[in-house]
Amino acid sequence: MAYGKLSEAEIRYAINQTKEAIQRGHDLLKTVAEKPKTKGVELVAASTPLLIEKLEADLSKLEKALEKKSKA
Repeated sequence: MAYGKLSEAEIRYAINQTKEAIQRGHDLLKTVAEKPKTKGVELVAASTPLLIEKLEADLSKLEKALEKKSKA
């Protein structure tokens, strides 16, 4: 996504939402580690680290876009 086209407020909102999604992913992994696993839960647990990685990459891009907007 072209984050530079978003307003500063939209970027800030996206950053907050992305941070929340990352935290929920970490919480999910913690919960899965503590409870018995089913095949579906195992699949979720296996895919969640990749999702978190992608969210962290997006967060980095959003923070850079915000920095550029703030300097403009």
